[in-house]
Amino acid sequence: MEDLFSKLQELTEAGDPDYESIISTADQILAKEAEDEDAIKCKFVALLNLKKFSQALDTVKDKPKVAKGLSFERAYALYRLNQHADALEALEASGTKAGEHVGMALLRAQVLYRLGKYKESSEVYASIEDEETDPGELAVNRSAALCSAGDPSLGEQVLRGAATMLGDNADMSYNRACALIEKGDMSGALKALDDAESLYRKECQEQAVGDEELEDGLIVYNVQRGYVMQRMGQGEGAQGVYEEALKKKPTDQEVAAVASNNLFALRGKDTSLFDSAKKAKALNLDEQVEDKLTVQQRRVFALNRCLLNLYTNKTKECHQALSKLEKELEGSELPSLVRAALLAREKKMEECTALLQKHAEANPKTALLVKLTLAQLQLSQGDREGAIAALESVEGAYKQGGIVGSLVKLYEGVKDTTGGEADL
Repeated sequence: MEDLFSKLQELTEAGDPDYESIISTADQILAKEAEDEDAIKCKFVALLNLKKFSQALDTVKDKPKVAKGLSFERAYALYRLNQHADALEALEASGTKAGEHVGMALLRAQVLYRLGKYKESSEVYASIEDEETDPGELAVNRSAALCSAGDPSLGEQVLRGAATMLGDNADMSYNRACALIEKGDMSGALKALDDAESLYRKECQEQAVGDEELEDGLIVYNVQRGYVMQRMGQGEGAQGVYEEALKKKPTDQEVAAVASNNLFALRGKDTSLFDSAKKAKALNLDEQVEDKLTVQQRRVFALNRCLLNLYTNKTKECHQALSKLEKELEGSELPSLVRAALLAREKKMEECTALLQKHAEANPKTALLVKLTLAQLQLSQGDREGAIAALESVEGAYKQGGIVGSLVKLYEGVKDTTGGEADL
């Protein structure tokens, strides 16, 4: 055993550790001493470095004492497996106080961001003071969290302050453009994007980056310009930008996905759907790429995946995408509306009506679109009384002119003029 422990120590202290050998040696020790904490820890860290996160977690399963000593490492493994709630729980169970472990603070900020707790994430980033952590990167991450939390003005201020102190760079300028977009300052955003692209070109030149890599890296700036144009009502120009970006086949899947999503949103359901379907393959993100998106972005992608499959009559794929949408938009009426549309496409009108009625009854104060859709559906089936009941159940129906007008016509259709006069 002494020889095995000596070998394990030598392997772990090597300048370029052989992680496979560390695991093999640790396994030999554990075959004789199954609860040896040092061997378990060495094996865990080796598996972590080999990106075998699930296997690493298995080594400390049912070993709470060892697991507690590896709180940060366990949290990181869970984070990489997109198990963010569990990762946060592991971090909080460590008992580490704020400021004691910079790595934990950074990981906590990232986990909170992935969980959609943007304000808390920004506060953690703001609290980090460490000479070894890149202050520019901290500013970028804090700004992103602030923008997602609904405070783009402070997000922009953070980046301007960092640029003044540290000198500007491409990442800071790009993220400043994102903050300006959230503020609604489109002309300012375009200027920031121009600055970011110029800085990126300069940085690539200094690092002797090849032309192909340079061009690939420029796509993200063009796609964001396209989004600004889209926000400014320049749909045709934005569409051209997105199509050009997709033709170049960006290596960054997130960029390709955003371009595809925005292109689909521009074209809608009635134009160039076949071409849109081909270009929107990038909407089917792998888990690692999707995890980088904000909560709002994930929701938009989930909805557009459903709509694309619905419009192109891909029933099976639409059902699959709906499961994801229901998870992302729990409590919203949108999944019910998409599922109802899918049932209608399948000529299952009774099921469609029942689904909408069930949602309307369960959410009487928030299901406006569901109730209006239900009324339209019942009217199309000749059920005027049902349509009237659906419209009357809308919160504040008698204060909304359009609904009142519809009710009057429906009352006339069923010869109930008394009801029509009461509405007026």
